[in-house]
Amino acid sequence: MRTRPLSIAALLVAAAGLTACQAPAGSVDGCSPLLQPGDASDQVSVVMAEGAPEVDFEVPLVTEGNQARLQGGEGDRAREGDIVDADYVVYSGKTGDLISTSYDDASQEMAPANSLRLTAGGESVLADAVTCAAPGTQVTLTTTVADLFGPDAASAQLDITPADTAVVVLGVQDLHPGRAEGNARPGQQGMPAIALAPNGQPGVTFPGSPAPEGLTVMQSIAGTGEEVAEGDTLLLHYTGIIWETEEVFDSSWDKGTPAEFVIADGSLIPGFVDAVVGQPIGSQVVVSIPQELGYADPATRPASIGEGEHLLFVIDILDRVEPAQG
Repeated sequence: MRTRPLSIAALLVAAAGLTACQAPAGSVDGCSPLLQPGDASDQVSVVMAEGAPEVDFEVPLVTEGNQARLQGGEGDRAREGDIVDADYVVYSGKTGDLISTSYDDASQEMAPANSLRLTAGGESVLADAVTCAAPGTQVTLTTTVADLFGPDAASAQLDITPADTAVVVLGVQDLHPGRAEGNARPGQQGMPAIALAPNGQPGVTFPGSPAPEGLTVMQSIAGTGEEVAEGDTLLLHYTGIIWETEEVFDSSWDKGTPAEFVIADGSLIPGFVDAVVGQPIGSQVVVSIPQELGYADPATRPASIGEGEHLLFVIDILDRVEPAQG
């Protein structure tokens, strides 16, 4: 019987704010990693094998702070804010036992968890570790169970405590931009003005006039990628605001990670689909959606949205991706 792994997905929230305070030294292809290798990470031997990496180290292994070693990879390096997709294995530095994995390896008596999607330089030790990684990079990280899973993480079954060392090996699969990338476009009369924070998160200033009566789409950043087709699976950042109250009711930026959506009626509200289809990848679009093209059915309408209210979305079209498996 395959055992259930200690959840690593939750660490992206639980371990927020537990990032390392080490100063970067050195660079990888002109990119400065946020974490550096050290005695502990250098003691971990990794051989990339079919199925899952083969990891070997002497136990007990004790790390001094968070250490990370980047090896290999081709193409662009992940800068702060970029999105990194990676598979992983986690081992106990105390016992050498497997704690969690996303690799589906029949030789392991553990059901695989989902792979990770990280924002490089974000609020977790994993997000720090993958900064400057490229597709194909192997990242070997030594950290503590507390920094990885949160300060209260422990398991009697796995014989781990928060102070124990965790050994993580990440296999980077893909990179995506973390924000719209293209040429800024002029505003449009009757539509909100958009200002961007340093990380690309949009701020919205409403014009002080009622929402347009019909669907109104404004391209605020013109991307240069292929055009979106209906049925595509996209990686998006978005902010959803109720026009009449100017209140945010949903935001991927606030959740800390972009969303993956199938661009099709039935999966999304019609006005959202209409705004995105035909836009080049890399664009940012601003769309005002009347209720008949939004949450027209009161039974499915979020409680925060009132009868007849218009929606305003700012959508960053980051990349086209393969549909999630499972």
